[in-house]
Parts: sequence; structure tokens; C-alpha cells
Amino acid sequence: MKKLLTILLSLILLLPACSPAATLTAVDPIQTQKTEATSTPALFQIIRPDGTTFGVTLEALKALPLATVTAEGKVEEGPFLSDVLSLAGITRFTEVSLTGSSNPATLTFEQVNENTILDFNNHGTLKLSTLYIPKANWTKDVAKIVVK
Repeated sequence: MKKLLTILLSLILLLPACSPAATLTAVDPIQTQKTEATSTPALFQIIRPDGTTFGVTLEALKALPLATVTAEGKVEEGPFLSDVLSLAGITRFTEVSLTGSSNPATLTFEQVNENTILDFNNHGTLKLSTLYIPKANWTKDVAKIVVK
């Protein structure tokens, strides 16, 4: 009887170790990276030539060097558009199209140079600033950049 009680007591003590709460689960590092990467909302999307998307965050933009463009007597400041595209792994293309709250714009590869930036505005978004398009026609509140 004493032996039976010892066996039962041992089983009772081992039972919690077999419960689902004590079961170890594998952590998927890729899923963890996706969750962490999406915890910061994207300001806008870059659509690559292959159709995949890349979300550009404010933190990523702030890490880029700032440049200035003077247009119609006003200095605009923000990262070069070419540096922003590089965040998504894009260095060669034929054209980029920007859309936002106004005036969609398309620029050629040659126009995405030191005269074209994305200017930080006063309400947390960016606008296209370039010498190749009149200021009145700049894309404001950039939401999407499609690369071809």
C-alpha cells in the first residue's frame, strides 16, 4: 500500500509537467520579425517593379541624411527621393509615380537626383519637392510611390 501511495504521489507531482501550460513551444523568428517590423506604422508605401510593397516609416526617414532644395525662393528640407527608394532596395528604374492628397507626379530616373527630395511638412507627412515640376503641382501627403 505504501508503494502504491508513493507511485500515485509521484504521478500527481509529474502531472503538471505534462499539461499544455508547461509545454515548450518553438518561436518562429521570421514571424517575430514581421510583428516587430509592423509595430511602427508606415507613412507611405513603395511599390517595387515586381509588385511587392515596402512600408516607409518615419524612423527610417529620419535616419537618412537631410538635403535641401530651394524652389520659388523657399528652402525645402528632407531626404533625397533616391535615398528613400534605396530603403526599399531600389537603385535602378525607368520612372517613379507619386500619389497623395493632391497632384500625382511622375519623374524619370534622371530627374530623381539632387534636385528632388521628399520634404517634411508641418503635419507629419511628406511632399514631393523638385525643380522639375512647378511647386503648385507637387504631390502633397505622399501615400504611395510606384516604381517602374
